[in-house]
Amino acid sequence: MGLKIILLIVGILLIAGAIFYFLKRRKKYGSFIHKLPLQELGYKNIPAVPYQLGEIPGTLVRLGLRANATTQAKWGMNNTYQIDEYNANGYSYQYGRGKDVEAEAHADRLSLKADLEKSSVKVELNPAKLKNRMNASEHLRASNDEDPITMLSLTKPEQFTMSWTTFNSVYHNAQKFLPDMMGTMTDVAIANRVFWPTIAKYGFAYNLLILEKVNDTRATDYKNVFGDAWTSEIETLLSDQLLYAIDLRMYAMLPISHVKGNPRYTPATLTLLAQNPDKSLRPIVVLIINPENKGNTIYSFGVCTNGAWLYALMAAKTSITLYGIWMGHVYHWHIVSAALLMTLHNHVEETHPLRVFMAPQSEFIIPFNDTLLLLWKRIAPPTSVSSASEFLNMTDTFAKGRSFLQDDPNTTLQNNGIKKEDFSNKTDWDQYPIAGELLSVFNAVETYVTAFVNQTWSNDQEVVADKQIQAWIAASSDPSDGNVAGIPTPDSRKNLITTLQSLVFRLTAHGASRLNATANPVLSFVPNSPPCLQRTDIPLPTNDLPTEDLLTYLPKTGTIGEMITFLFTFVFSSPYIPFLPVAGNQTELIWGNDPKEPRNAALINFREFLEGFIHSYEKPGAAQLYQWPRNIET
Repeated sequence: MGLKIILLIVGILLIAGAIFYFLKRRKKYGSFIHKLPLQELGYKNIPAVPYQLGEIPGTLVRLGLRANATTQAKWGMNNTYQIDEYNANGYSYQYGRGKDVEAEAHADRLSLKADLEKSSVKVELNPAKLKNRMNASEHLRASNDEDPITMLSLTKPEQFTMSWTTFNSVYHNAQKFLPDMMGTMTDVAIANRVFWPTIAKYGFAYNLLILEKVNDTRATDYKNVFGDAWTSEIETLLSDQLLYAIDLRMYAMLPISHVKGNPRYTPATLTLLAQNPDKSLRPIVVLIINPENKGNTIYSFGVCTNGAWLYALMAAKTSITLYGIWMGHVYHWHIVSAALLMTLHNHVEETHPLRVFMAPQSEFIIPFNDTLLLLWKRIAPPTSVSSASEFLNMTDTFAKGRSFLQDDPNTTLQNNGIKKEDFSNKTDWDQYPIAGELLSVFNAVETYVTAFVNQTWSNDQEVVADKQIQAWIAASSDPSDGNVAGIPTPDSRKNLITTLQSLVFRLTAHGASRLNATANPVLSFVPNSPPCLQRTDIPLPTNDLPTEDLLTYLPKTGTIGEMITFLFTFVFSSPYIPFLPVAGNQTELIWGNDPKEPRNAALINFREFLEGFIHSYEKPGAAQLYQWPRNIET
């Protein structure tokens, strides 16, 4: 036998062996999950965004079903309003008369679905192809035969109730909140009083742990930017440790977008707040960075006019809303979690205890994130971030230098100088409720995860010896793979618990987004949390804005409708899989059917905690026990 033939046979055997190994490996691990070529497009800091081409068509179908599920609630926006020469119901103002908005959205979903079903991973992961898809999915810049009543500024504060549906008694039950909500547009005393409580009580789903206690280092920076507006009163608050800030100047990087012929603008703001004797907070100064010349406009309460102050608070709330949607919610809970689930899938076998433990909470998130980027104009809420490319650019900047544990609520609060005793008046955390709520979920996750880890690995040495745990963390931390910085070294059970606690918390806490109380009635009254401003000029602090002029800065009718679509998709469609099994908390167990098995018992206890949490979160309304999803679905 000649040498060439021998070499040929050896080569064939090697190739066959490699194919056999790969097929055997993939049988153990499941199909390989690819990632989008973001680094090739210049996004070096954002964690990997996994890509599951085969799962996106099913996601598009499910999103269509969700859209249909919200129809009853949308049609319930049937109260009528007079705006200019028009008299119509809330639904018509927000979505147009005779225009089938959902049919247009359905057509876009079908088109993308058909296109992807005949494509391939190789084609879709070409950087140029991805860039073209994202460009094609951005919001329409020009008006496209829009009904003129969807392009109107509201003229009276009470008209913002058009987004309260009569379905499920939302409109009726919201009436007691209306005087204060309207007052945020007319009365500086009311606006000051409710500014912080609105964030502190209703910001759970936006993960709004954004408040910082001003220390000496921060004060040095702030004194420079505020100049003469840094008064002796502020200096006293600083020395008495009663000065706080919400610093969102990072949004100076965002361009002003134009959608359907109208601008969408996110002010870059820095808000100072003073703490009262009862430990509540009141805003005292707002700085806005001018998007044209990058100069600062400063509004000081009691110095600027009342109308200008009301504008400043609306500007601050707009930047807070944008942070909540894209950083607090999507970055912290969607993006980072998906990267870790991708590396878990690719580097840990399906039968490994880690995969078995995480499997129930590992569905849906990856293809939804992909679909968001590919169908931005139909899924993304109406912020000034009008394209997936703008989102990636903003998120890449935000992610630079961030570490994994930095986003945990305990670490965030500690880094921001926020202490329980400073926000507890009559009960723990009553002046910052979402901080206490997020911590309670985080701590319950720790108990659940600790039981799993300690029952599965007897000691630290077993964790170190587990090659698949080591491979998962290594891949997650690798800039060319998961690209998540700061994951604890897997050299002990404690560090493994810390990592899993952070991941499971993100996947679990997201579920609050689907509860009715998250959206209604506070966030669905759009001036409480505006997704954008629709005028880009910044009024002088000496200009007194009449109410009708102030309202021209706030979202127009059609923009309100887009925001309500976003909110109603969460709260008026049911989960694919509820976290709490409908048949009872002792069913659908992970480790066999014995509820006394220690890891199953921990799961049952965790479910019982979550059941109690839902009751408390929805109070005084009826608890939606099965509305909390097991996975991040949307």
